Amino acid sequence: MGYKNVCINCKRVESLGTDHDNFRTGNYPECSNEMIFVNHKFRPPKKTDAKAWKVVSFLIINGFEFQPITDDSGCYIKYPESMKEAESFVTKYREKIKR
Repeated sequence: MGYKNVCINCKRVESLGTDHDNFRTGNYPECSNEMIFVNHKFRPPKKTDAKAWKVVSFLIINGFEFQPITDDSGCYIKYPESMKEAESFVTKYREKIKR
């Protein structure tokens, strides 16, 4: 378990561990696209699950890097699993993301 870098183009995840001093950022060597730093709770879908990766990509592009988000009562909100859910999720919780 640890923080991760994700290449949404290649559908690859690189585990970074928990040592904040050794995090590597930059581009993924295979495709030269930017790797996105995501929360350790992110569980990547299988590489062959195109629908799930589309949702992951949509969320990341919209600033949701799988950080914990709470509702007004303090309960954690589950990340969406479909594009329809993801679209309403982004609209509803956009102000809660940390930039």
